[in-house]
Parts: sequence; structure tokens; C-alpha cells
Amino acid sequence: MEGLTDKEKKGVERYNNFDTLGNAYARKHGTRPSTIGLVLSASPISLLAWVGEKFLPWSDTSPSTTEILDSVTLYWFTQSFPRAIYPYRQFFGANPTLFHNDLQYYIQKPLGYPCHPQELAPVPRKWVAETGNLVWYREHESGGHFAAMEKPETFVKDIEEFVKEVWPEARKRDCN
Repeated sequence: MEGLTDKEKKGVERYNNFDTLGNAYARKHGTRPSTIGLVLSASPISLLAWVGEKFLPWSDTSPSTTEILDSVTLYWFTQSFPRAIYPYRQFFGANPTLFHNDLQYYIQKPLGYPCHPQELAPVPRKWVAETGNLVWYREHESGGHFAAMEKPETFVKDIEEFVKEVWPEARKRDCN
């Protein structure tokens, strides 16, 4: 953890704790997405239990019961949860890529990263920069895994600032 700030070290500790005690659900999503998808599609109560419980410990401030029910209801009525968990195979499938320190996974396109301290695994800026072309970064004082829901104005502002950063260069490149 050499070269990391105290906040970044705390974030790495947060990830290590999550990796040890909190990611069993992710392993199930990554290794058996069809099974868990089918099980959770059979009952709205099962889906609420599986997804709803994560809103409290993964948020910086606890969302209201209505916000949790709204999110889970969206999954239920669109039947999108089974498809939404397939990306977990990237980390827990047959050929996991884990963290992308391999050059073949380097992200060439401009990359923006907002860091929220209560994210499950807030990645240190230095590490993000090693995985891709980091052109925009913002360290926030609050926010968790559901930052877009917790702080929608901040989320929109981050997107707008990132786009302002990359848009002029993209327009130049695409117009030539």
C-alpha cells in the first residue's frame, strides 16, 4: 500500500473486509447466475430479501423503505435482475480478469472515476490510472455503492464534468 493516502488505505481495508465477509452473493452471481436468477425471478419476496438487504450496509446514508422498494420493484416488473448479474462472471467465472493490471485489459478510451468513501471497494486513484486512460477523477467526501441514488445531483454533475473534459477532444478526433 505504498504511495497511498490514508483515505485510500482505509478504502483498501474496506475492500479487504468486504472480500472476506461480504462477497458470497457475488460469487454466487458469478459462478451460478442462471440458478440464482431463476430463484429470484420466482418470488418478489425472495428478490427483495436478496437485493433489498444490500441497500443498508452499502449506502453512506440509509435509503428510505420506499427507495429500496422502488429499486427492487423495477427489477421485478422488468424481470431484468437475472440479466443484470451476468457481469459478475468477469470476476468469478471460468476466466476471471479481477483487477485489470494486465496490459491487454488497459482501457484506451478516456476514463473518468468518482471515488466515494463508502463504496464497497473504493479504488485508489493510482490504481485506476494504471488500468486505463484516466482523464477525470473526483474524490467525494460521502457516498456509497448506490451513489447515483444517494446523491443524484452529484452523480449528474460528475457525468457533466467528465463529458466536458473528453467531449472537445472527441469532437476534434471525430470531425477530422
